[in-house]
Formats: sequence, structure tokens, C-alpha cells
Amino acid sequence: MSTQTSLRPPFGSLESAQRLSFESPSATALCAILVVVATVTLWPAVSVAQVPRGVFSMGQTGGRPSDNVLENPDVTGVTIRWNWADIERTEGNFFWDDLDDVIQLATDANKKVLLRISTQAGKPDWVTQAVADAGGSFFTFDDNGVTTTIPVFWDPTFLKKKTNMIAALGAHYASNLTIAIVSASFANATSEDWNVPHSPYDLVQEWLDLGYTPKNLEDAGEQIINATMTAFPTQYVSLAINGSGPDLDKDFCDTLKNTCVAATAVDYANTTWPGRLVVQIDSLSACNPPTPGPDDRAWNLLWNSQPNVAAQMVDNVYEETNYRANCGSPGLDTAILMSCVTQGSLYGVEYVEIYETDVRHLPVAITYTHNLLRLARWIPPTPIPPARTP
Repeated sequence: MSTQTSLRPPFGSLESAQRLSFESPSATALCAILVVVATVTLWPAVSVAQVPRGVFSMGQTGGRPSDNVLENPDVTGVTIRWNWADIERTEGNFFWDDLDDVIQLATDANKKVLLRISTQAGKPDWVTQAVADAGGSFFTFDDNGVTTTIPVFWDPTFLKKKTNMIAALGAHYASNLTIAIVSASFANATSEDWNVPHSPYDLVQEWLDLGYTPKNLEDAGEQIINATMTAFPTQYVSLAINGSGPDLDKDFCDTLKNTCVAATAVDYANTTWPGRLVVQIDSLSACNPPTPGPDDRAWNLLWNSQPNVAAQMVDNVYEETNYRANCGSPGLDTAILMSCVTQGSLYGVEYVEIYETDVRHLPVAITYTHNLLRLARWIPPTPIPPARTP
């Protein structure tokens, strides 16, 4: 793991940040927040980092960033989420105009773009039909009360259609310097987050009956990683990681059980495409484990993947009454978000994807995040290595 220099969090410690977030709103808490922001703002400028650092504002899928976000100097970039079905409505026929317009807004505002295409929940119906016509296998599970059926991750027809789309995406956008990061996924049952359903145990047996092995999933990952790296030779590629549960891989993997496939994918990408992968966790909250994270868990894999690591908030914070980002405990919205970001900074994250509603309504926390992530740790600038063919 690369050597890094970390500054002490401006809260003084993660625990003090979390205590602030758990307390009810008070004048004392607000004053403490303002002092923190003022203190951090006075720190000296930082050297250019390998990956864009700071806040990426994440809006609705298919939406455009608000003017408030685009005009905010404390926002480094915007995450643009777009459905595959909206760019390839019929096979091989691509429609780019709407996505072009949104990316141009970011260009005009001098913001970087993290481009994330929804390839599972947002895939076109014709892809599913093509898999069925080819005799492919499907996995069925309950997604928060909704019965959902998807092609198995390693289905050759699905992977062919997906890699073709990635190649077309790169042909259209790889030369666009606004796009700094492109998301890749291959173990995503719903969104682009890593999600291999494994509970209850019946789902484990369903996977095994369909022919699941870690090798099948790893091979699918290699295809997607190679396709994305090849299509976007001068961009970084982000991969959301997580575990697949304690039972699915227990009879296949010797050491790691929960994160076996994710760790293998990270190692493959870093070996084959050195310096290009950003390892990311999409569940940042005030409830995450202290560094370096428990063995064989995603947070430990993130810790061991530094320096190119990042995070996405588990949920929005502003006026969110379930307080999911704060372990269910009520607290001041601004303080909760700051506590989460402080937690992420201890893992060395380069950027945090924050929901647009929080970017718009919690400006003190956004300024804090911008300064913390841009100033808390630095590494010498390193250009992206030349493109390679695996």
C-alpha cells in the first residue's frame, strides 16, 4: 500500500464528530461547525492529486445538475447518472443528444464529471429479450418487496450487449476532457452498487443451482473492466465494492470468504491497468467501522486499496427523518454529513459523492468536505499511464 500523510481531522477525532452529530441542534453546535469550517479554509493550498478530490454532487438519474450546484465553488464535480435504455433504445442505435447537453452544462461550469450508466435497473428491454432468446439463465429475488428477475451476471449474451454499449460510449465520450471518471459494474443486481443477493440462504442455493462460481463472476468482472478501461483510456474507472455474504464463496475461496471476488477484481484491475482504478464504497455513513475495518469486509478492502479510493453517501441527510446516515439517531443535518465525511477521510477517500439535495441545502457541510478532502492528504501528481491491452 502506498505511503500517505494524513492530517488530524478538524473535529479533533472521529468520536467528537460523531458526538456532535448525535446531539440535538444547538447554538453551541452551530458555532463549533462554523469554527471548524473557518479553520480549515485557512489551510494552505494542496498539490494536484491523482484523482479529482472533493465533492461530487449526485442528482437524479436522467436529470440535470441544478444551477446552485454548478455555481458552487466547493463542488469539484457532478455525478451524471443515465439509463442504458435512454442511450440505446434499440440495439446498435444510439441517442446521445440529451446526455451531451447535460455533460456540456458541467463543461461550461468547469466541473468534472463522473459518468455512471445504469446497466441493470436501467437496461433496455431488448437486452433481457436477447438473453431469453439465447436460452440464458435468470436469477429471481425480492428487492424490497418487489419480485425482480435479472440475467445471471456471467451470461455471455448480456455481457456482449453490455461491452458493445461501453465501446460505443467510449467512442463518443473518451475525448471529452470534462469526463474524469467512468463507473464500471459487474456484480450489481439493482443499481450500480455491488449487490449479489445472498440472504436468505435460499438465494445462495439459487445462485449455485444456476452455475455460480467465483470464477464465473471474476471472468465477467475482467470483461467489464477491460472493456471500460479500453473504451476510456485517459479516464479513471471506478468500481463499487462490497461483500457477497459469508456462504456463497465459502467452499471456493481459501482465505477471503465475503470479499473474495471483489478483492480478486481489484487486484486484477490494478495489475492489468495500473493507476487507473478507483475503488469505491457506496455506503458512507457515521456508522462505518473504524480504520482499517474488519478483516474480509469491504471497508478493509477499501483501506488496503489506497490511494485511489472514494465513497458515496449511503443516503441523503437533509430533512431525512429516518437518519439512515446516522445509525438511526436524530441529529443536526449539517453535523451528520460532516461526521460521515470525516469518517470517510480517515479511510483516505479522494472524493465523496453526496446527494444533490444535501449539496444544495447544507452549504456549510459542503465547504467543510471540500476543504477536508482537498487538504487532508496529498500525493505527488502522477499522470495516467498509457493505455494497455490486457
